[in-house]
Amino acid sequence: MFIDAHVHISLNGDDAKNYREKLLEDYSVARSLVQKTFRAYRERGILAVRDGGDCIGLYELARSVARDEGIIYKTPVYGLYKKGYYGKLIGQPVQDKGDIRWCMEDLLEKKADFIKVALSGMMSFDEYGVAGDIGFSREEFQYLMDLAHHYGLKVMVHVNTAQGVDMALDCGADTIEHGYYLSAEALHRMKETNTIWVPTLAPLGNLVYTMDERYKTERKVIRKIFENQCEKVYEAHHMGVKIAVGSDAGAYKVYHGSGFFDELIYLNKAGIRKRDLMKLAYDNGLEALGIKPEEALSAEALVVEES
Repeated sequence: MFIDAHVHISLNGDDAKNYREKLLEDYSVARSLVQKTFRAYRERGILAVRDGGDCIGLYELARSVARDEGIIYKTPVYGLYKKGYYGKLIGQPVQDKGDIRWCMEDLLEKKADFIKVALSGMMSFDEYGVAGDIGFSREEFQYLMDLAHHYGLKVMVHVNTAQGVDMALDCGADTIEHGYYLSAEALHRMKETNTIWVPTLAPLGNLVYTMDERYKTERKVIRKIFENQCEKVYEAHHMGVKIAVGSDAGAYKVYHGSGFFDELIYLNKAGIRKRDLMKLAYDNGLEALGIKPEEALSAEALVVEES
C-alpha cells in the first residue's frame, strides 16, 4: 500500500481554472472527474491520500467517491490563510482571532480530519532565495495552532523560507509542507520535535526534467531551487528527520497517481535508498495522515478481495 501525503483533488495538473469550472458546473460531471482521480490512485496501489484543501467545497463529494473507491481520504475541508496573502486556491481567508475561532468551529462541525494553514507564500521563479511573505503574526499563528491542538487536530503547514519554517516549528506544526530554503538548524529542530517534513520535489522536478515551455526563461532558477531542496532532503534523511512522500499532485505538471512515483524518483535521486524510501513512505505516511495500521490493512484487504 502506498500513501500520498500531499495532493490537491480539486486540481488536475494542467489548467486549474478550467478544471475547477468543470467541477462546479455539474454534479454528475464533477463526480465522474473525482472518480477518475481516485481510480488513478487505486490502480497504482495508492490507497491513502491527504488533501491540501480547496476553496470550492469539494470535500463532501471527494469523501463519498473515495469511500466508494476504497481509498482512505483525509481532508482539512478547506485550508486557512491570512487575508491578503497566499492561499486563495486552498481555502478561506481569516483576518483575526475571531475569524480563526469561527473557522475552527465550522471545520469541527464539518468533521475536518486535520487543519491546513498557509503560513507563507510560494517561491519566486524569477529570483533565487525569494518566497512570499508570512501573513500571520506570531501571536495569531500560535493562537491557531493552540486552538487546533486543543480540539485534537493536527496542523499541516504550507511554509517556505528559514524564517517561516522556524516560526512553524516554534508554534508546534505537526507537518511542514514544502519547506523550501529551510536551514540546517531547522532540520535539527524537526528531528528533535519529531515533526514530519513533506518536501514535495515533484512540482519543480517535473518542470526541470520535462523541459516545460511555460517556465522556459525561469528554468535556471527553478533547477537551482530544486537542487538545493534535494540537498536538504539528503541531509534531513541522514540526520533522522521524518520525511513523508507527498507529490503535491494537481500542481502544474504533477498528475494524480503518477505524481507519487515522480516524487519517489526524485527522493531517490536526492540520496534516499529505495529500501529506506519504501519504509519511510509507509511509516511516515501513516503518521502524517493519522491512519492506524489496522485501517491500512483493512484497505489493502478490500482491494485484494475485489481483485
